[in-house]
Amino acid sequence: MLVTIIYNTDFKSNVDSLVDDLKEEWVGIKINKLGVEGSFNGTRYQVQYEGNIVYTGQTPEDNTTVINSIKERL
Repeated sequence: MLVTIIYNTDFKSNVDSLVDDLKEEWVGIKINKLGVEGSFNGTRYQVQYEGNIVYTGQTPEDNTTVINSIKERL
């Protein structure tokens, strides 16, 4: 299982929290993080599961919503 988080560096604490919750939910999960300055593709926060976007927006989504979005794709 691979989750990729691409985020504006302003959201580092949000990402750290999400990573902790993801690791608590799934043992052995692999997580890639990519912090960028500014935005990318018109967004500032994106979470992907196995290459498929589960959340994209200008601000982080809450961790429970992201985890539930991943569970829907399992």
